[in-house]
Amino acid sequence: MLYPALEEKLRKARLALDGATSGSIIELCKQYLALLAEYRAELYKLPDTLGLNRHSKSSSSRAEVSDTRKEVRTSIEHTTQERNRAGALLLSFTAVSGYEATATLNRLKYKGHDNWELSAGGVRWGDNNDHRLTVQEAVEAASLLRREEHIAMKEAHHEIHSLIGRETRTGD
Repeated sequence: MLYPALEEKLRKARLALDGATSGSIIELCKQYLALLAEYRAELYKLPDTLGLNRHSKSSSSRAEVSDTRKEVRTSIEHTTQERNRAGALLLSFTAVSGYEATATLNRLKYKGHDNWELSAGGVRWGDNNDHRLTVQEAVEAASLLRREEHIAMKEAHHEIHSLIGRETRTGD
């Protein structure tokens, strides 16, 4: 471990994100991204802090420096992948256009309908203007639906892994 205290914070933030609700996932994702950025910044400082950029004459010291550099590089790569994953997740909930909102409403049959249409006056289903949402309402509904879908998929994935684990342990 390069930064045990910060790595523990990251672990806890990741667990919190994994257990998020549709109401908390955006904030928890932002917190996780902030910690990842802090950790990544610390990793980039580490070679200078440890003197890894200086040349050493000892072969054992060179081997230690090489191992530490590899550990730092691996940590940076992992942190970058996590940042990209969490950033994409956050964007999928927050950067929803009217067209994307309409597609989400249709795909998930919002209010039992899969014929939502985007128009200048908002989003509606059918020919009746009584069934109209503003674009902002449609975007907010789609964001919530996406968050709920993500959480449901995560729970289903977790349940499948739990069942597989039980079958493996019991030999079924």
